[in-house]
Amino acid sequence: MAFALIVSSCNYDKENPVSKNGEGKVFFKLNRQEVPNSVALVKLTLTRTGHQTIHAELDLMNDTTAEVTVSGLLEGVWHIKVDAYNLNNTILFTGEADVSVISDQITEVNITLTQVSSGIGGVRIIVHWPVLPDRNFPFQEYTLNPVLVPVQYQYGVYAENPVVIHDVSKYRMYYALVGVAAESKIYYAESINGYTWTSPISTPLINPDPNPSAWDHGGVLPGAAIIKDGTWYLYYQGYNTPFGQWHTGLATSTDGITWTKKPQPVLSAGLGWERQIVPTSIIGKNGLYYLYYTGVNSGTYQIGVATSTDLINWTKHPQNPVMTPGLTWEGTKTSMATVVDEGDSLAMVYAATSNSIHYFGMATSVDGVNWNKYEKPVFSNKATDWAKKWIDYPKMIRTGNTLRVYFSGNEDKPGSVVAMAIWHRE
Repeated sequence: MAFALIVSSCNYDKENPVSKNGEGKVFFKLNRQEVPNSVALVKLTLTRTGHQTIHAELDLMNDTTAEVTVSGLLEGVWHIKVDAYNLNNTILFTGEADVSVISDQITEVNITLTQVSSGIGGVRIIVHWPVLPDRNFPFQEYTLNPVLVPVQYQYGVYAENPVVIHDVSKYRMYYALVGVAAESKIYYAESINGYTWTSPISTPLINPDPNPSAWDHGGVLPGAAIIKDGTWYLYYQGYNTPFGQWHTGLATSTDGITWTKKPQPVLSAGLGWERQIVPTSIIGKNGLYYLYYTGVNSGTYQIGVATSTDLINWTKHPQNPVMTPGLTWEGTKTSMATVVDEGDSLAMVYAATSNSIHYFGMATSVDGVNWNKYEKPVFSNKATDWAKKWIDYPKMIRTGNTLRVYFSGNEDKPGSVVAMAIWHRE
């Protein structure tokens, strides 16, 4: 868009044509046929160091001449800026130039205005609604979560694999601290009611083997616990390197505090779907013990089971894996099975992940091997006020007709602590 500026000057002091006493005029004119229809007003601004700024404007909506004259300009160099506005007072075009006001001369200056805005815009309104937890699950988040923030907790440290067992007098929790500063060791907490937890021992109860060649040198994480005839059995995940195979070890105790590890795994990883295994739950039924474990390979998580009569020698079930992902919300993961005895049946809660949403699913069985899944998840990280980023490692206990699931959860930073969800069944 081009405008022609005609600058004329008249001399009031012929003896000193460039003195500040001379005055001139700027004659501003434009061709209406060349002006875009969106332009309603043109403003002219003339500035010069040490002089007062001069303004003029051309109202194209009301003026018929499409021209304006600025008088009283002192001789010298002036800077001219031209802005074209629409009816909303938005600058659509702009341009500027320097022009000399000289006595007895008419100077024509062409200014090409560049487009600043089309004059046509839109408004994008983004409404940020508060993200409210989804309460449409059987399990509901415990309102005072998290229930355990370990004294050793710090940025980048994960409290994982909580294993909870009730020994009449108190609830005991064994959990792992994993991270740069934690090195995957097993720690301890206790509670009278299962809601309020303390950590009376700040040092780990079970450590990785210090021998670099040992199968559990790289880390140990609790998986499942049971008490039989006054002896505590704690099955744990161990590995020499997290990128190699994971196996299941056994530690025993007479008080739940001082533990003795078996030197070799009691259940070893295999090939295919169970290249790495994680023990997750143990239950006794009709004289037989069932140890559930997660098999991991190439990003797929499936559930297997092994049986034993003495809690030491285990046999993997020939129907393994007994649970595989298949529902849409399970993604490629059915893992971390936790099982309780319901009398005439067994109930399982397990972890699944799909599209970055973390779920807990549920299934039932009468024989511990063949499971019937619920079609919908029973809990999710979208159901929490606190663990909004992810939830995993569920551990379920039954008290009367109420089910509690302890789990690891993450808010929105590296690290995790232990929380709880409850299902008060009628």
